[in-house]
Amino acid sequence: MKKLNKVLALALAASMVVSLAACGKDKDNAASNKSATPTPVVSGNQTTAKATSTPTPTPTLAPLKITVSLPSNDEHLEENVYYDQVVKTINEYTNMDVTWEWNDDSTYYDDEHLGLKISTGDVADVLVVGTNAAFYAAANEGLFWDLTPYIDDYDNLAQIPEAFRAYVSSNGKMFGIPRSRTLARNGLGYRLDWLNNLGLAEPTTWEDYYKMLYAFTYNDPDGNGVDDTVGLGLDNWDGVWNIMMLWFGVPNDWGLDKNGDLIFKFQTEEYKTALKAFRQLYSEGLINNGANGIPDFRDINPGKARDTLQRQSLAGSGVQVLDDQRKVQTYFQDNGITTEDEIIYTLQGYVDTGLGAFCMPQLGGNNMVAISTVNIKTEAQLRQVLQFLNDVNDGDMLNLIDYGIEGVTWHLNDEGYIEMYTGDEATEKLNGASGTYRNGFNQILAYFTADENARKVTLAPETAPIRVLENELYAEDVQYLVTNYGLSYQSSTPTFINSELKSQLDTIMADAQKAYIVGEIDDTGLEAAINQWVKAGGAQYTKEINELYHAAGH
Repeated sequence: MKKLNKVLALALAASMVVSLAACGKDKDNAASNKSATPTPVVSGNQTTAKATSTPTPTPTLAPLKITVSLPSNDEHLEENVYYDQVVKTINEYTNMDVTWEWNDDSTYYDDEHLGLKISTGDVADVLVVGTNAAFYAAANEGLFWDLTPYIDDYDNLAQIPEAFRAYVSSNGKMFGIPRSRTLARNGLGYRLDWLNNLGLAEPTTWEDYYKMLYAFTYNDPDGNGVDDTVGLGLDNWDGVWNIMMLWFGVPNDWGLDKNGDLIFKFQTEEYKTALKAFRQLYSEGLINNGANGIPDFRDINPGKARDTLQRQSLAGSGVQVLDDQRKVQTYFQDNGITTEDEIIYTLQGYVDTGLGAFCMPQLGGNNMVAISTVNIKTEAQLRQVLQFLNDVNDGDMLNLIDYGIEGVTWHLNDEGYIEMYTGDEATEKLNGASGTYRNGFNQILAYFTADENARKVTLAPETAPIRVLENELYAEDVQYLVTNYGLSYQSSTPTFINSELKSQLDTIMADAQKAYIVGEIDDTGLEAAINQWVKAGGAQYTKEINELYHAAGH
């Protein structure tokens, strides 16, 4: 593992000089980072001891010149001595010579930008890409390196679990490094104080959950004598149905039938059972259906249920990512409705319908970092780039990128934890330079680190009970995640590569699913939609994905 003694010595010396002499545009003196750090999903043993000095090994290869293209709206090109210091430190630590290309993040992934670059082969050496059919088509044609044979040769990158590798793979080939995110992130939240008011226990089974939603809707849980609440408050985000479907044993898109073949969820009996349960909730008014002045879920924009319903005490439960639901509790805390120590809106990972514990996983990443073959032509060059991507996931580099330069944007407090400078102190430490100097670099981080490379200092652990519960669920529910067995396989049929037919197929079932839940079509109508999906291309799609799946040795 590399150590930072010489690099940090240079950095410290530079920071002492620039703290006296630096001047620049006072665009943003806050020590903030708009590119929020994701929850690390794998970490080594973290302590609060300071790093010890050890010699930096002499590089055996000359620094390799590469370009790295990332989305970021921060003004990295303005003169900023701290930005320059971060670039220099990364280069020296990783033995590289990197030119960073920053692009408008609002248009970075558009067809007119990234899509055009991929289609013409005009790509940087290292770049963030989306996990879409156009990228995989170009990768399979040779524009990007297949990292499968190499990834386990690097101590940090070797920690990437199979679920994350599948997310960035195509037909058995791993074409990028996942920008990892918490896997076990989905779940539900509900009003614990309403539950206590009604004398009910926390729900663990579907029957319990149904009874709770019914009581929240019809038994005046807030005690105001007004019929103005609903049990489950949803918005028009289709993903909520996927989260709850898995509780009923529905596959995570692609499951396995009794013969070991892939089967898509629409063709399972469990899918129909789940929709019947959702239809019952809606028909009985336990999901917001427009009654009592509470908007129908179809009339609320995706992602707005929390603000519109739960925070306004109109709905007693929600299903979303756990951090979304946790923000209901923090809202109540911030507005004096409860204290930090008293949880009135609690979290849970799943509801057991009698089949066991099932959780809907996140895909395992937020896009990926790919290596192009345009200039990185040899295996030796590829290995230098992989070493670079490995080294930036060392704890020393994670702290530099996540928190910035010690003494400029953070310091160690008396307990030995990283503490960010804020307010006037942050402005003084930056001495007129922009506090966004480190923003965007985290776009290349996988956030997987071998134990021996772990951060030696870190932020203080969360102590707020709701945060502690949230993190416990992230760790505990990993064992209940349902595998999508077809995730890493893409059909070679041109219509599927272009996503046109697949989009049409998805629309057929998305429309039918919602229509069935709200009672606009019956069982016959649902069956007709499934048959339409099969005939319109679903059967051919299933056949091709199965061929790829079995060709990979399954």
